[in-house]
Amino acid sequence: MAPQLASARAAAARDKLRGSLSRYYRLENFDLFFAPSLHISRVLLSQLFLRQEQSRNHTRYASHYPVSELSVLPTLPMTAGNIALVDHVDMQQGRVRALSECQSHGVTDASESFATQLHKRLVSDARLFVARLDRHSALCGDLVLIALRTADFSTLVRSELRLFEQGLALGGAPEQALAMMKDSEWRPYNIAMVEKIALDSPFILHSIQQPGLPFALFPLPNGLNASELPQDIQVLPEQAQLRLCADVRGGVNKQLNVTPALKKRLKDLLMLSRDS
Repeated sequence: MAPQLASARAAAARDKLRGSLSRYYRLENFDLFFAPSLHISRVLLSQLFLRQEQSRNHTRYASHYPVSELSVLPTLPMTAGNIALVDHVDMQQGRVRALSECQSHGVTDASESFATQLHKRLVSDARLFVARLDRHSALCGDLVLIALRTADFSTLVRSELRLFEQGLALGGAPEQALAMMKDSEWRPYNIAMVEKIALDSPFILHSIQQPGLPFALFPLPNGLNASELPQDIQVLPEQAQLRLCADVRGGVNKQLNVTPALKKRLKDLLMLSRDS
């Protein structure tokens, strides 16, 4: 395929995916961009904010101030030219950070809140966020969404980010995501939610996560041989924690409390581990 034709097809796939994501996830008020990883998205946004700061410094000392739209990006703390990605859902603490806290310390990483019960709050209040599309959207793993609220960012800023995006090698990820959306069994949201869980056997466990999230988080109990646990349970040795995630596919405005099923599954897994 000629390079020009391939480039045109890739651009068309990206634009089609933008429209589909906007429709499924209520993103009409956002401009959407794509990157192949969280690391690359961080680099792109760091460059954008760095240029913004350089422009501010230039105009601050200029004798004449030209008409410019560059002064609409917020000032964010940067270390060595890099911004921080701040998790909206702190998976280690099992809590939801306020979006104001995320946005005051960097760029919101909404990978664990996008397409969950927190989605409505996210799209209502966030100005800028990134999200992996293989998490709760259940789309391909090589695609990260960058969403900027249109009203909060200038045309010039958004155009510059679009140019950055066009220089990225996304491969067939946009086409793969579009194909997955066409699957009759695909549903856009993870509608699972988990309340507090308490077990008294075979180990005493009390979950520590904030209720309503799609996972349960527990301190690692004494005497448990974590190496013998099945893959259903994520063992976090550095944090001395166990995490059990839930994923139930559904549509917008739906939710399913999976606490009883998750509690039974956890108990069964721990029993198998103890008996092995």
